Amino acid sequence: MRVRTLGCPRRPLRTPGRAGFSLIEMSVAAVVLTVAVCGLSGSMVSTLALDRVNHETALAEAAVRGTMERIGGTTFAEAFARFNADPNDDAGGAGTAPGATFAVTGLTGDAGALPGSITFPVGTPGELREDVDDARLGMPRDLNGDGVIDAADHSGNYRVLPVRVSVTWRGVRGLRTMTVETMLCSR
Repeated sequence: MRVRTLGCPRRPLRTPGRAGFSLIEMSVAAVVLTVAVCGLSGSMVSTLALDRVNHETALAEAAVRGTMERIGGTTFAEAFARFNADPNDDAGGAGTAPGATFAVTGLTGDAGALPGSITFPVGTPGELREDVDDARLGMPRDLNGDGVIDAADHSGNYRVLPVRVSVTWRGVRGLRTMTVETMLCSR
């Protein structure tokens, strides 16, 4: 006895000529996959570069902060002589003070120079001046408190000391600079 199924004709499981994916479907899938992989790898590279930029910025910020603390940690009367660019006014003899440049571990300055620098409103080296035009340092300004802004050297009688600490380095994103300007005051 044969059992007959009503209403459900038998169909073959595979249609001849339709087995698997077509060449066009495979090509589209490969293109979509390639675009996805390229996008993912591009974002990974950007993330790594951003991580390096953040690391460089943190090193520069720590160096600027540490240098400001070193300047503030010296006696106020000696701060200019110890951290200016003139080695001839160093208290312990020429070249014995830290000076106006400093290294920053992990950062390279532009063209081989040290990345860190300290600047004051000076005319000629070793000469602290009130008449220097530097708006970011608040200059010109009466530095000795006599009520007059003049062109004299005030390296021995200043009561306020404008200072700029900068770190300039060649990093992942090219030449970068971090600068802090402040005014130190005698107590």
